[in-house]
Amino acid sequence: MTNYNFDRLANRNNDFSKKWSKCFIEERFGPVPDDYISMWIADMDYELAPPIYNHLEKILSKKTLAYIYPYEEFFKAVQYWMSFKTKKEVPLEEITLDYSIVNSLYHVVQTFTKPGDRVLINTPVYNPFREATKRNHAILVENELDIDEKNRYVIDFEELERQMVEQLPKIYILCNPHNPGGTVWSREDLNKISDLCLKYNIILISDEAHSDHINQNIFTSTLELDEKYRQNLVYLNSPNKAFNIAGLKTSYVIIPSHKLRTQYREILEACHVEEPNVFGAAALISGYTPEGREWLESSFDYIIKNYEWAKEFMAKETPMLEIMPMDASYVLWVNVSKTGMTGDTFTWKLAQEEGILFQEGSSFGQSGEDFVRINLGTSKELVQKAFNRMAKWLNEKNIQEQEGE
Repeated sequence: MTNYNFDRLANRNNDFSKKWSKCFIEERFGPVPDDYISMWIADMDYELAPPIYNHLEKILSKKTLAYIYPYEEFFKAVQYWMSFKTKKEVPLEEITLDYSIVNSLYHVVQTFTKPGDRVLINTPVYNPFREATKRNHAILVENELDIDEKNRYVIDFEELERQMVEQLPKIYILCNPHNPGGTVWSREDLNKISDLCLKYNIILISDEAHSDHINQNIFTSTLELDEKYRQNLVYLNSPNKAFNIAGLKTSYVIIPSHKLRTQYREILEACHVEEPNVFGAAALISGYTPEGREWLESSFDYIIKNYEWAKEFMAKETPMLEIMPMDASYVLWVNVSKTGMTGDTFTWKLAQEEGILFQEGSSFGQSGEDFVRINLGTSKELVQKAFNRMAKWLNEKNIQEQEGE
């Protein structure tokens, strides 16, 4: 096995990065100190996986980036990746090229709803679920997630079914695993959801963007469910989270049903989504290989060490912060309500006073207002420096409040 150095980070200077460019950061967070540490957007800081870098370098050596067509290697690479993730071989004809999962969210709303139709989501959740619905003039139906005794999100199935009966949504967009909470839905959960969708004639859309980062290797993809459920499924994914290549705007959609697949492709044709990005296709093909898989597993092992350190540190130094178990992804979902601050206040004050940049939970919906999301996909040095600075800041605030009483 290759030894990768995840302590050495990519050089992000002057690359117009949303995560690290100070001009962009200060538009969002306000003025921050020069020694800021950015841990908000879901963007890892590691150098590009070697098989991807090497393949892109070969393409550049040709000194041309002209038009390309959707070539077979792209679809075969997706098929290979799915074969070990789901233990099933996905037929090539079920796979469709798209330009990003966010684009796909817009396309599914455009394909399967018309203005005034309803779209069902769980909340809190990744904000493009809302944006895709509202910007296409559909009506959002939000099913608020509960939190169980283990501090994980759970679905209120009684309320979910009531909303299906009363609101008559056309599609249900599921985040599997959940972003931002990191909860992995069980096979039982997925079967219940799929049963309800069939019962009430609702198409299930499953965004599985974070499914390449699974802690303890316990995960069920919707593609693994019974065929009757697969025929009512639209599956969304990309290599972007696995390999940190979101800037290449490349994704894919798997639709087992010929009817639904035909409808979806008609919308893509209407939007002229027909030709892959030269680098995006090449990055997927070189990432979705045994070598890419080795890099992915090594990088996630490193992130899990960051997570284990953060859990232990916070239990000791910041016990007022409650962590939701990070069963998937590389982002930590933390309840800050016991500090007496909302997630928004916590985020802005920590950014402007200490230069530690987290993402406010309200950006994932109203039920996320007590939370912040923290990206652990960086070096252990930066994680430890940021958490130590945060703990010092919180403890100083507590002392100040006690002195003011």
